[in-house]
Amino acid sequence: MNAVASKPTNRPDSPRALDEAAAALGSGIAGRAADTEADRCVAKRSIDEMLDAGLFGVVGARSHGGLELGIEALVRASIRIGAACGSTGWVYGVLAGHSIMINLFPEKAQAEVAANARALIATVFRLGGEVVPVEGGYQLTNGIGRFCSGVDHASWILIGNQVIREGQPPEQRFFLLPRSEVEVIDDWHTMGMRGTGSKSIRIAEAFIPEHRTARIAEMLNGTAPGAKLHANPLYKMSFYDVTPFSVVGPPLGMALGAIRNFETALKKGLATAGTAPDTDARLLRLARASAEVDAAIALVLADAREIDSATSPAQFTLADRKRWPRNWTWAVQTARNAVNSLYEVSGGTSIYDQSPIQRIWRDINSAAQHFVLTQDNAALDYARAIAGLETATFVARKPTQI
Repeated sequence: MNAVASKPTNRPDSPRALDEAAAALGSGIAGRAADTEADRCVAKRSIDEMLDAGLFGVVGARSHGGLELGIEALVRASIRIGAACGSTGWVYGVLAGHSIMINLFPEKAQAEVAANARALIATVFRLGGEVVPVEGGYQLTNGIGRFCSGVDHASWILIGNQVIREGQPPEQRFFLLPRSEVEVIDDWHTMGMRGTGSKSIRIAEAFIPEHRTARIAEMLNGTAPGAKLHANPLYKMSFYDVTPFSVVGPPLGMALGAIRNFETALKKGLATAGTAPDTDARLLRLARASAEVDAAIALVLADAREIDSATSPAQFTLADRKRWPRNWTWAVQTARNAVNSLYEVSGGTSIYDQSPIQRIWRDINSAAQHFVLTQDNAALDYARAIAGLETATFVARKPTQI
C-alpha cells in the first residue's frame, strides 16, 4: 500500500519525549496483537498511530525531516512497542531503524524519500538476480529475496545485491526502488512473528538510477555520499555496527511482555485458588527471568548510549565494535531463555492459540533466529578481536534462489 500524504502530527523533540510517545501507544497496539497475528500483517491503525506520533523518524537526519535522536531512543521505543506486540515492535524497529541507511545515499535519493513525510522503507539485505551497469545506472533482472518485514506498509524498498562487470570482481551495493516496482509474494506462513508480514519480494526487471545506489564498502568505512552531508558522527559509522540495533529492542520488549503476562496470570491464580504445589517454582522463575531481562536491556542501552555520545567513529577500537554484537546477541538470547523458562511453568492453558504468552514464546524464538542475533558468531568475533586475530567481515553474499 502507498503511504498517505499527510504529515506526522507530532515531532518528539527529545529521546524522553519519543519514549513517552511510544509508551502511550502501548495499550492500543496490545489490543490489536491477536488480530495482527491472524492477519499476518501489522494493523494499518498501528502504523498510522506510530506515524502520527513521529516515531519513525528517530534516526533520520534532521536536514531531511528526521528527528536524529539516536540509537538509544530507537532501542527504547522498539522495546516499548515490542512489549505490547512482538510483531508490531519488530516492524517498527526494522522500518524505523534500517532507514538509517538512506542517510548514506546521495542527497537526491534522500530528498526523494523525504518528499513524502510518511514514507517508510522496507529492506531485503540479500536479493537474488543479476545487476549490471547500464547508461545512467543499473539494470536489475530476476531479483528475488526473503524476509521483507513491513513491506505492506512501505513506499520504498532497500535491497542488497552485487554488480557484475565483465573481468572484474563483484561489487557489493545497496539499491533503492519504489515499492510500485516490486511484486510481493504472500508466502509468510511461519511458527512465530506472523504479524510482521515479512514476505518475499520479486523484481522481474527494474532500472535503478545512479543516485539511488550506494557502495557497501563506503557504507562500511564512513565514506558513503550521505556521510559527507551530515555532521552527526552516527552517519559516518559502519552501518553494520549500528543497523542491527533495529532488531535488538523488539525481542527484549517481547520478553518484558512475557514477564508482565506471567505476573498477571500468577496474581490471578493466587487470588482465585491460593497457593499451589508449584507456586514457589513459578515465583523463582519470575524473579530470575525479570533480573535476566533487566540486565539484558541495561547492557544494550549502555552500548547504544556509547554510540550516541561518540564524537568520531575513530574513537572506537575493533574490540569496541565487536563488543556491541557480543552484547546484543547475549542480551537477546538471554531474553529468549528467560521467556522459555516462564513458558515451561505456565501450565496447560498456555498451549492454546489464544494464550498471549504462547504467542510471545513463538515470537521471541523466531526473532532470535535472525542471523545478526547469533551469539556464537558474535562471541567468537569479539574473542578474536581482543586476541589480535582476524575477524569476520560483512559480505552481502549472493542468496540462494527461492
